[in-house]
Amino acid sequence: MNLYDKQIKNIPRKYYIGRASTENFQKGIGEVLLGFDYHIEQYDNGPTSSYIITRWKIREGSEESLATEFKESKTRLIINGMIDNQSFEMNNGFSYDCFLEIQNFTYNGSEFVPNYENSELNDEISDLIEKLSSFLSINQ
Repeated sequence: MNLYDKQIKNIPRKYYIGRASTENFQKGIGEVLLGFDYHIEQYDNGPTSSYIITRWKIREGSEESLATEFKESKTRLIINGMIDNQSFEMNNGFSYDCFLEIQNFTYNGSEFVPNYENSELNDEISDLIEKLSSFLSINQ
């Protein structure tokens, strides 16, 4: 594996999930995350974007990961809402273009290393993206 391939595998996964109003970004997305057992640790509002950061979700090693000697994994989600400045409304705030970033690390016996090759995680994230996108498209 060359250096370029190694760098690609270490890039956290990012996905566009849709547009949200201020209320949907702050409350509705949190409800969807709870349905997948992700708990919000931090909100961060800046002048051009807002973030929702979850606590680390810890998983015991599955049969698939135990075959590769990974003992446990931890996953954190970051939702970045990029403010659309053209969308300001007096009562409703802004609209956000929303992106989901996944950070997943597995413990190999001595340290946590980035790992995005777990089919259980990928299935869960696919379901989560579908639910978030569906929620945002219905509640614009």
